[in-house]
Amino acid sequence: MNDSLHEQSYAYFLQEAPQLLQILEEELLNLKAEWSMNKVHTLMRATHTLKGSAACVGLDSIRQLAHSFEDIFRHLCRPEVTLDRETEALLFEAYDCLRTPLMAEITGSHNHDAEVFDRAAAVFSELQAKLGVNFAPEVEIPNSDELGFDVTKSIFEVGVAQRLAEIDRALAGGEVETIAIALQTQAEVFLGLAESLNLPGFGAIASAALAALACYPDKAITIAQIALADFQQGQVSILAGDRGGGGSPSVQLLELVKGAGSASVQGAGEKRAGGWGS
Repeated sequence: MNDSLHEQSYAYFLQEAPQLLQILEEELLNLKAEWSMNKVHTLMRATHTLKGSAACVGLDSIRQLAHSFEDIFRHLCRPEVTLDRETEALLFEAYDCLRTPLMAEITGSHNHDAEVFDRAAAVFSELQAKLGVNFAPEVEIPNSDELGFDVTKSIFEVGVAQRLAEIDRALAGGEVETIAIALQTQAEVFLGLAESLNLPGFGAIASAALAALACYPDKAITIAQIALADFQQGQVSILAGDRGGGGSPSVQLLELVKGAGSASVQGAGEKRAGGWGS
């Protein structure tokens, strides 16, 4: 079952990655001409999703590249930053450093040339010096006032809604393995999102769902139904203005992970939600 889940996770990654690359390329092409915080946020969200997806399937080098790119975009939100020709060129070079190993993975060539990652290290170092970026994990996501719009609301209205719909569609199909992979994939992404936005309750739901699935893979349908309801309740709470929790795992979900210890699941979610992580 675990091998099957990983295989389907990887297939989902291969399906999603080209779309995210296209978003990055299109937004970068007109970033300078049509500069806006909303555009920078789109770039942040695409790299954050790539980071989480790569982590889910064990592609650590790609995860780290996406993480570094995400850091760059977060610092582009600062009002004192100007996008000159040199910075723009470095951003495109950084994009190419991320695109090359991703395309190798997508096409099955797996040509993860060490030179690509050496070049990426140099490019991100130049960008760091150019922008004064500090890649420390404690750096927080720019807040809504700095960006000029509600980041959390935007993410939960669109990105989270789409991912919840993926779980719902899988449940409608009724295939256990498809449901399990949909839940695992989205819960992993939600866990990273909860870390980024400091929503420990939403992260605790994701942690509980993953723990329940690991303990009882044969109950994937029941777990997904309960977790989906919990995620939806958390989403409603967040869209209503909650910025400190994001819901909580239901009694039914915690009952399913008693073997792993429901208290430890909650604690893990709270602990993980304290920073950006890696």
